[in-house]
Amino acid sequence: MAVAAWVIYDDFQRYLGDGTIAIPTTAVNVHLFNSSSNAATDTLSTLGSLNNELTSANGYTLSGKALTDTWSTGASAGEFRYDATAVIWTASGGNLGNNAAVKTAVLVVATGASAKDSANKLMAYSVLSTTGFAVADGNTLTLTPNATNGIFELNKV
Repeated sequence: MAVAAWVIYDDFQRYLGDGTIAIPTTAVNVHLFNSSSNAATDTLSTLGSLNNELTSANGYTLSGKALTDTWSTGASAGEFRYDATAVIWTASGGNLGNNAAVKTAVLVVATGASAKDSANKLMAYSVLSTTGFAVADGNTLTLTPNATNGIFELNKV
């Protein structure tokens, strides 16, 4: 599934600028949230402020999936792009996340003690569908960042 545009959480830029988040030395994980989550609220800043993450079951864990991220130059010399390879979940033993209706993917920076630490900082979210959808047993969910623009770009003004 090609991911819709990532929306940056309001506090992420400040965290990046003040050194709270140091990419690429800090791990980034992708977490999935169901259709009744508040994950698409721009003003949230920590993993603990989100609700309705998928349950750890059938191929999903509360630690999310590690993102294999990269920085590269963009189309011009003043452009720097943050991107990643595709992230894949396979439902096993039942629907992914115990029959949850997947709707939103969230990039979480592991600034706390573990990938599921409630203090971890939020980077960005992508609404994957207008309504939640199930990933049935034996099927995969593949999230592929935008091939042209990656997850986000820093541009010289």
